[in-house]
Amino acid sequence: MPRARFHPQAWVNDYAITVDPEGEVEWEVGEEAASLTDDSYESDDLRFHPNAPDWVKDWSGPFYIEILREEN
Repeated sequence: MPRARFHPQAWVNDYAITVDPEGEVEWEVGEEAASLTDDSYESDDLRFHPNAPDWVKDWSGPFYIEILREEN
């Protein structure tokens, strides 16, 4: 089953830079997420997935989400 990986960021001099996460960064998502593109508006909505950690749902800074797919 695909998993989502959250990459938290912060703005520094108008650039989004990676920052340390506040907890777990991966969670299982449904098979429908397998067709999503990393770092897209559609994948961004996965931060509100029921399996997403609470801190991810509450994140107020920039971020991107990567879709982890199982290799066959």
